[in-house]
Amino acid sequence: MSNLIQRLQQLAAYSPSAPAITGSDITLDWSTLHSAATSLAQDFRHYATVGIHLHNSPAWIISDLAAIQAKVRNIPLPTFFSDQQLHHAMVDGHIDAIITNDPDRLTSIAKVSYYRDIVVAGRQLTLIQLENASRQSPVADKVTYTSGTTGTPRGVILPLEHIETEAQSLSAASSATNQDRALALLPLSTLLENIGSVYVPVLAGAEIIVPDPLETGLLGSSHIDLKAFSSMLNKYRPTTMILPPQLLKLAVGLARQRLLPDSFRYIAVGGAPVGTALLQQASELGLPVYQGYGLSEACSVLTVNRPDEQRPGSVGKPLPHAHIRINDDGEIIAGGTIYKGYLNQSDQPVAELATGDLGYIDEDGYLFISGRKKDTIITDYGRNIAPEWIESELQAHAHIAQAAVFGNGKPFPSAILVPSTTLNAKLTNGKNSSMVTELNVAIDEVNQHLPDYARITRFQVADEPFSTRNGELTSNGRPRRNIIAQNYSKQISEIYEELNEYLL
Repeated sequence: MSNLIQRLQQLAAYSPSAPAITGSDITLDWSTLHSAATSLAQDFRHYATVGIHLHNSPAWIISDLAAIQAKVRNIPLPTFFSDQQLHHAMVDGHIDAIITNDPDRLTSIAKVSYYRDIVVAGRQLTLIQLENASRQSPVADKVTYTSGTTGTPRGVILPLEHIETEAQSLSAASSATNQDRALALLPLSTLLENIGSVYVPVLAGAEIIVPDPLETGLLGSSHIDLKAFSSMLNKYRPTTMILPPQLLKLAVGLARQRLLPDSFRYIAVGGAPVGTALLQQASELGLPVYQGYGLSEACSVLTVNRPDEQRPGSVGKPLPHAHIRINDDGEIIAGGTIYKGYLNQSDQPVAELATGDLGYIDEDGYLFISGRKKDTIITDYGRNIAPEWIESELQAHAHIAQAAVFGNGKPFPSAILVPSTTLNAKLTNGKNSSMVTELNVAIDEVNQHLPDYARITRFQVADEPFSTRNGELTSNGRPRRNIIAQNYSKQISEIYEELNEYLL
């Protein structure tokens, strides 16, 4: 039996009335959670592959646990995927049935043979059976779809035993206990959030806080209602949560204004590079922030800083199940809970994974990330620069929300910048001269902490924030440089054309 389901049964038996999940309009105890998952598992057992297309809610968690209990293949379908990406995942994943709160959208992009309404945790949902479903033999695993560099999702096949090993390691590393209140803030279809904010609390017997997306104030990937975000945190007073760098930046801002609750004991940050300046600001404010590193193909987290083992600037030491080494060219090679390959592709299971990331391990075993191998900028002066490094430093500044750095084969790096909401509120006339002046001041301040060859000399202001909607951001918050470079090719060319005219 699955360790997660066995633990759920134990909690239902020995702590039946203790709070298990708290949503915006309902709280479930462990007994109710177990009963709801068991009931839904009966429906799922009619299929081999079940898709979960739901916004964050207690119903999402019940559906996820029900798929594990039913021993079927479980495929979370991100609600932020485009219709084209959703259709691809449904066909590529050979999905038989989908549980959803948006049946109209799915029936408009897929052929449906049968559907019925069901109620899960007080929510009216729909169970859709797809036409021409494959009816393959059930396999108890999870397929997590990543947006990839082209925008076409790839299904990463992860055995359930690997996922449970990962959850157990994270539970130990974060010192999780049944006194925790774990906030599920990011989409639960994201592997890191699914494991860290659902499976870890279940193993620890901790309460899971899963507000509706509207209550969190996170309106898509780039729009945030800061007042609602602060109000939600103070209402639920979580002890743990997972943040990408941009949300950590907001948390730091709230902490400065004393608008952040004092309930936190472990804030994990990851998904994208974090600037040392931002981590230092968090530390000075007393925020218990711990940076980690991983990727979906390695079952999410590989290394993480811990309360008793932390080194600023590093992404921590490997978890007990993970094996890390550095290749001759500086690439990070990972072993341990490695994926079984990509769905419907020729990739074969491997013992080690070339991550594509560059880094080094210090004398005490802490891993440091230098950048992405394929994204390395080589200036025409022969300097190698990791754009992630500069971007993380830029984004640590209060006036810069997002940054994408370019300059391969050029004399210096340049940037496409998204001003912060603070700056936009201060300067309401768009890309006017005042905004450019403020951004120039911000660039000058960041450049003081960078070597001369890595300093941003020129920049352009983005037309809109980078987001998954416009294809300029991956689901875990990394800029998709090829798409941004394509969308801003004229502006980037103008930056260097101006330099050429100056030199002539």
